Amino acid sequence: MTQETYKKLADALNARSVTYPSIPCDEFYSFAKELCTPEQAEIASNMPLNPVTAEELAGKMKGADAGHLKKQLEEMADKGLVRAKESDGKKYYEFMPLVPGILELQFMHGRVDERTKRLAQLLKNYAKALKNIMMTSPPSVVSVDTSAARKVSVEKEAFNLATILPYDEVMKLIDTTEYIAAGTCVCRHQGDLLDRPCDKPKSNLCMIFGPSAEFANSHGFVRLLSKEEARQSIEKAEEAGLVHTYANSDDRYIDLLCNCCGCHCFILRGVSRSPSPSHAVIANWIVTIEDEACVGCAACIDRCWMKALKMEGDLPVRDANRCIGCGICMYVCPTDAMKLARRETAAVKT
Repeated sequence: MTQETYKKLADALNARSVTYPSIPCDEFYSFAKELCTPEQAEIASNMPLNPVTAEELAGKMKGADAGHLKKQLEEMADKGLVRAKESDGKKYYEFMPLVPGILELQFMHGRVDERTKRLAQLLKNYAKALKNIMMTSPPSVVSVDTSAARKVSVEKEAFNLATILPYDEVMKLIDTTEYIAAGTCVCRHQGDLLDRPCDKPKSNLCMIFGPSAEFANSHGFVRLLSKEEARQSIEKAEEAGLVHTYANSDDRYIDLLCNCCGCHCFILRGVSRSPSPSHAVIANWIVTIEDEACVGCAACIDRCWMKALKMEGDLPVRDANRCIGCGICMYVCPTDAMKLARRETAAVKT
């Protein structure tokens, strides 16, 4: 019965996002059991996609007591499983997807306690199992039921692909967002916990924007930043050659900006293995090279995580299919020969 409960939990997670799918297997069950109790898994599986009060949820779950449900939901908020928010004098709860949402909140606090270490190892085990399943099983085995997600408008569900934001776009986001919070980089912190450290910076480089930032701060996962502190974090990311990866959900669940390295970030690693990385993410920008200004120093070549640049003769050449328009190559160009342009086929939000 317990396994069946966590299988329903996997369905509930996939209904919210399949950016990182939840596939029932022994490794998933072990990871999920560390995240929540069987009772909390049952509660999460019964939660609608839209925000719900404890009283409304009690009405849906026959025989449930609203007071007891509220205590469990508050504990789940403390665990980073549900987002809690108040509106019109009522407390609402949303069960979050695995990514972006639950997974990030397990590590953004930067703790090095026993539970976080266990989660890091269990997540590694599940990631390995998931990769094996995806590579060796027929499509019918790895397909997930996302029918419940269709009840939500397409605009609200358009965050299964990460959006790559260049520096100027990130700065616009900072300028126009009221609340910004930040914590430890999830992937690099997990690497530290598993004795596989990264030499890239990780403090204040996993960022949450909008009302979700208030929630995450109030539960101790992150801390609120001033706009100037946020800008300084982005400057640090640019210097380190980190890619700004945005999971924009229009504040459904969490608006998350990660500053990613290609060695530890599970999303960026997967994108780099694609034969056409620009189609594996939302890449609205592309790098262009002004040959007349380029001095052929090749400083940009090693900077590119996607291997989109190579030297042909004395000058670098860009592969449009591999370029994701992050712009981190521009940071080391001594003559400003590299520019960003809108990709002709870019999807423009209206």
